[in-house]
Amino acid sequence: MSIAIHYDSTFDGFLSAVFEIYRQHLDVTSFVAERTYEAEHEVSSDLFAQPFHIETSEESAKRLKRAITNAASKDVLNLLETCFRSEDAGIEMNILAYLRKLFAGLDPNYGRNPSSLEMIPLITIARSVRREMDNMYGMVRFNKAPDGMYIAEIEPKYDILEMIIGHFRCRYPNGTWAIIDVKRGYGVYYENYKTHFVTVSDPSYISAHAPPDEFTRMWKSYYDTMAIKERLNPRLLRRCLPVRYWKHLPERSLPNQTLENRGESRLQLPSTIAKSNAVASLMLKQSN
Repeated sequence: MSIAIHYDSTFDGFLSAVFEIYRQHLDVTSFVAERTYEAEHEVSSDLFAQPFHIETSEESAKRLKRAITNAASKDVLNLLETCFRSEDAGIEMNILAYLRKLFAGLDPNYGRNPSSLEMIPLITIARSVRREMDNMYGMVRFNKAPDGMYIAEIEPKYDILEMIIGHFRCRYPNGTWAIIDVKRGYGVYYENYKTHFVTVSDPSYISAHAPPDEFTRMWKSYYDTMAIKERLNPRLLRRCLPVRYWKHLPERSLPNQTLENRGESRLQLPSTIAKSNAVASLMLKQSN
C-alpha cells in the first residue's frame, strides 16, 4: 500500500522521514507538512494513500546529512535545504528522487553533476529562494521598544526565516530582538547570544491589538514630506520594491490601517510596546 508521510514541516523532520523510508523500505507517494496541513486544512494528494507520521530525530537527520555530504558535497546539502524552504508543491518528492539516484551509486560523479535531470529543477528553485533571502535582508524593518528590544514582522514568499537569522545575529549580536513570520505563525527571539523559536498561534494579534506607534507615524510623515511628486515613478518603485513587501514597510501606506489627523490619512502601525509585550507572553507560554 502506498504511504503519505506526515512530518513536522522542518528540514530535519523531512530528513528523518527520508531516513525511515530507507530503513523501513516504505513505498511513499507524497509528503504532508503538518504546519501547512493545519493552516490550510490540506489533505494528501493521493486519497488512497495511508497516512504515516514520522517523528523528527536529530540523530537520523545528522546521519543523512553526513551521507549526502559524503556522496555529493556540503554545497549540495545546502542546496537541498534551500529548495526545501521553497514549500513548492511536490518539492519533497523531487528531493527524494534526487537522493534515490544519488545513493544508488550507479554514477560515481552524479553528486557533482549540476546538469543531471533531477538537479536542474532544484537549482532553479534554489535560485528563487536565494533571491528572496537577499531581498529580505533589506526589507526587515525593526522598531525599537522602550525596553531596548527590536521587533520586526515579515511575510516572505518562502520559508526563509531560519536561513536569514544568522545575518541578524552578526549584525545585532549584543541586542535583544525578535522577527515574526506572520504568514507561517512562528518567529525567532534573540537575547543574550541565544536564539529561541516561538510559535505564534495568532500572528495577527500583535498588529491588530496594538495602538499607533508615534515614531513610525513621524517617519511616515517625514517620508511623505520629502517625496518629490514630480519624480514619482510607480513602475520603477514596484520593480525595485515588490508590492508584497509593502505591508510591513513603514514608508509604504497600508490600506484600511489609517487614522485621521487634521483631515489627512496617516499610517497606523502596531506599537512596539505592544509587540514587545506580545512576544514576551509568547516566550512565557513556551517556557511553561
